[in-house]
Amino acid sequence: MKPALLFLVLVFWISSWLPTSLDKWALFSSFICILGLFAALFAQNQIKDRRWPAKTLLALAVLVLIGGAFLAIVAWGLGTSVDGVITLFFVVGSAGYLHMIAKIITPGQVSNVHFGAGFLVLFLLASWSWVSAVGMFVHRGASGNTDEACILVPKPIRYDTELGSIWEMRLPQVATSRTGPTGTVVLDYHAILVVPGNERTEVYNWSKRQMRFEVLDTKRNPYLPTVCP
Repeated sequence: MKPALLFLVLVFWISSWLPTSLDKWALFSSFICILGLFAALFAQNQIKDRRWPAKTLLALAVLVLIGGAFLAIVAWGLGTSVDGVITLFFVVGSAGYLHMIAKIITPGQVSNVHFGAGFLVLFLLASWSWVSAVGMFVHRGASGNTDEACILVPKPIRYDTELGSIWEMRLPQVATSRTGPTGTVVLDYHAILVVPGNERTEVYNWSKRQMRFEVLDTKRNPYLPTVCP
């Protein structure tokens, strides 16, 4: 049961960030992660008396976390806060994966049911991404009749691309640091919800922190669309 649970959590984590485009590098990274897990499970008995492989992976996890935190700060400073958060999402996930592999091959842990912090980190990150996607998909926070509503993202600048599936709404997929037509205004609205109405159209911004849609003042945001494509 333990290897099956490890594999399921790993796939759950991969599913939370795998790009919708399924580019070759993302698929290659996913394959390496899965291969690494099976290699660690196979090597448990082979290296059960050697401590250096696990210690090396733990040290690497710490280095990834420290270096990645620096990159996240840089991304935050040069872009937006979401750029930093998304960078940290991948950094913490990578460090968590290395920690989980190190835990598997740690001497004396073969029969231990305790999976370690890395296992928990991957599960929590994946849950965060998918809960965010579900919240967006069900229009969490929006009021009124949302049957005719649409969720739009700016690609590359104007909000003319509609998200139709929950797969497109996972946490790392809905983010942009594009600037407005003047090149000076950063569009903090990574995704908006347009809810047409008989008397008034409501426009919402998706908040990654609150994981819900928050109503916007259309007069203060005249560039936002008020009709669905």
